Amino acid sequence: MLVSICMCTYKRDSLKKTLDSVVAQDLPDGYSLEVVVVDNDVDESGREVCESYQQNPSQSLVRYFTNSVRNLSEVRNSTIENAQGELLAFIDDDEWASDNQWLTKLLGTMTRHNADVVFGPVIVHYPEAAPEWIVSGDMFGKDSHAHESLQKKGATSNALMKATWVKDQNFRFDPYFGKSGGEDTDFFHRIYEAGGKLIYDAHASVEETVEPHRLNFEYLKKQNIRIGQTHYSYLWSKQRGLAFVKTGLFVLAQIGGYGVLTLLTMLLGKKRYLRWYVLFIRNVEKLKTAFTGSRNTVELYGNG
Repeated sequence: MLVSICMCTYKRDSLKKTLDSVVAQDLPDGYSLEVVVVDNDVDESGREVCESYQQNPSQSLVRYFTNSVRNLSEVRNSTIENAQGELLAFIDDDEWASDNQWLTKLLGTMTRHNADVVFGPVIVHYPEAAPEWIVSGDMFGKDSHAHESLQKKGATSNALMKATWVKDQNFRFDPYFGKSGGEDTDFFHRIYEAGGKLIYDAHASVEETVEPHRLNFEYLKKQNIRIGQTHYSYLWSKQRGLAFVKTGLFVLAQIGGYGVLTLLTMLLGKKRYLRWYVLFIRNVEKLKTAFTGSRNTVELYGNG
């Protein structure tokens, strides 16, 4: 069975490290691997790195494509449309697999649970120059879940899915989220809504180092505004009646709770209160978007 690793890239020096960790995967008998890289850079800065793997017959599994459209969803769609595998895996171009068993672990969990999608954790590292309040507060830490727990959504930062959702049921990443981000949350949640089984594997990890330009409050603020807007767009806006009201009340409760925690911890320094403040911002944005309509105003992605 062929596993296609679907990867978008855009001017990332880390691309080679990512690819090295991917081509080193030790798959179970009966499985083979290809890597589909779609470069969003008009200058095709990733071509040389990708084609260097093709010079070695044992590593000719890296296939390189381009799509310069300023929309991350469109680029992600190019990866899945060029993939030939019965299974599709996802990893970002600034990440690397923790070990050569990453895919094997995801495959094992998928088989045991007959899952449609399996997600894994992302271990976050901070550069030495990172502000202490960001490191201590783990401001870029990713959500984690109980091993083999059921999920309703997930991310392309570490995932494995059955390609039938793409090939037979024509699921695609929504271009609406292509500049703000959140296209993967929406994509996997729609699979869940359509009856897909989503599972979390706590042991199949990948890792990343936070890029320096993100290590500031302004980026964190934009990121959480986007998350709030995305939540409304992919979930809350689609609810009706009592479900819509219940979500609204829950959002109001979170605003109140995170607001109080922010005030109570302000004297303890940034690493304490900003953790709660960004969550306060996120939920205020959910409520704000509910009143102003479904629209994403933050652009975190899209080539320049």
